[in-house]
Amino acid sequence: MLNQKIKGLNIPDDTSELIHELQVHQIELEMQNDELRKSQLKVQTSQDKYFELYNFAPTSYFTLGENELIKDVNLAAVTLLGVEKTNLINTAFISFIAPESRHKFFKLIKSVKDNKDRQKCELNLVKNKKPIPVIAGINYLPDEIGGFKSLLITVADITDIKKAEIKLKETLENLEDQVKERTKELLLANNYNRNLIETSLDPLVTIGQDGTITDVNVATEKVTGYRREELIGTDFADYFTNPQDAKDGYQQVFQKGVVKDYPLDIKNKDGSLTPVLYNASVYKDEIGEVIGVFAAARDITEQKKAEKKLMEYWESLEEQVKQRTEELAKSNADLKEFAYIASHDLREPLRMITIFLQLLERRYGDQLDDDAHEFIGFAVDGAKRLDKMIMDLLEYSSVVNQELIFNDTNLEEVLNEVILNLNVVINENNAIITYENLPVMRADENLMILLFQNLISNSIKYRSNKNPEIIVSAFKEGDHHVFHVKDNGIGIDPKQLDHIFTIFKRLHTHNEYEGSGIGLSIVHRIVHQHGGEIWVESEPEKGSTFKFTIKN
Repeated sequence: MLNQKIKGLNIPDDTSELIHELQVHQIELEMQNDELRKSQLKVQTSQDKYFELYNFAPTSYFTLGENELIKDVNLAAVTLLGVEKTNLINTAFISFIAPESRHKFFKLIKSVKDNKDRQKCELNLVKNKKPIPVIAGINYLPDEIGGFKSLLITVADITDIKKAEIKLKETLENLEDQVKERTKELLLANNYNRNLIETSLDPLVTIGQDGTITDVNVATEKVTGYRREELIGTDFADYFTNPQDAKDGYQQVFQKGVVKDYPLDIKNKDGSLTPVLYNASVYKDEIGEVIGVFAAARDITEQKKAEKKLMEYWESLEEQVKQRTEELAKSNADLKEFAYIASHDLREPLRMITIFLQLLERRYGDQLDDDAHEFIGFAVDGAKRLDKMIMDLLEYSSVVNQELIFNDTNLEEVLNEVILNLNVVINENNAIITYENLPVMRADENLMILLFQNLISNSIKYRSNKNPEIIVSAFKEGDHHVFHVKDNGIGIDPKQLDHIFTIFKRLHTHNEYEGSGIGLSIVHRIVHQHGGEIWVESEPEKGSTFKFTIKN
């Protein structure tokens, strides 16, 4: 530049060196100016960055000068206090501090200025007359020579933290109350459980993994004769007549998790023995690891005595049964003998009476008046009925004493046989016999025929004015077959239902219906011989339904 200015001038040669020096100096000055401009640019850039960091930081910044007047604030501080920046500048910072926090703030300010260090504390600022809990950091900013320049106050709003602390405190207090209540419940439960254990009549023992006793109840002390303090820490197997059996049972608990009704004998200190059934299971710690066994022993002394008495009773009963069987065998033999006598010796005189009465009537009939003929008729009828009763009694006796022969019996074939046997009386009465769902089952076929024959003939005999209709059905129920024999006859008075199976029990006179009243007794006997029960449901003029079961 200087060279351009002096170009064209006539300068003496001795000044050329001076001009050269001036040019060099000019260049140096220009270079220094460039460096100065760069340095200024850096300073400006640094200031701009500081301004951005200061002004847009999320933390509230307050710069205080002399007498703690606010010199500058950032946007976060304006937002925190809700006051415009222009209204904050040159305002005493103390005016935004809650009265209860001001003394603490003054003490910290003095400490920071005296020690030129940094302090930190909790304060309450005021916004719209409401306190704002904050954490304030007070920083000492010196000037170029180390003297006081300003204070930088950093403020963090801890309202949410305080709310969280309050909520946490409430939660902790509530938790403490719950812990206290739960502890109380656990103590009560522990006392309750301990009382249950101690009041148990059964010996209860906890056993560790090494087989030593860890706890017992009073019943264990009584059955062993040792105090609790003496039992704890000793080998549990030592208190049984066969320690190895006890150890084997203990190992089974660990293998299976539980043992039920394991027989052992506890030996008492005085030498007496107590038979027990042990029931045991493992117990675990809070992480599920097996740490021992809980065992309960049930004293079965009385059970053993009862078993002994029962065995003696059974032996006595077997003897009684044997004796009774012999008596029944003799009774059956006598009954068979009676049946023989009844069928021969008793019926023979009756036949003689009937024959001679009829002969008397034929030979001297013209000499007898009407009363005599009537009396002879009564006598002959009575003899015939007596003979029928003897025959029915013989039939009942044969059912009672008959040896049962069980085979697979088709009940439909049985019904067909019965219908064939009763063909005459069925046709005479225009009776309709139907059946459905009749099974094949184990039974005595002959007795089944006799059973259904008696029931069906009974239904036809006690018919109403309508043609007899009889329905036989069956269904399976458990281990029995249930049979129904339903008719549309005259029915039965419910008051008489409990008596109709009694032998020789008749609900009608001989003039109304013939018969000895033994048919239903035979039915009742056959059902019982097949392991079943029989009953009847009926109402007068509404028919009857005989129901019975036969064991399958």
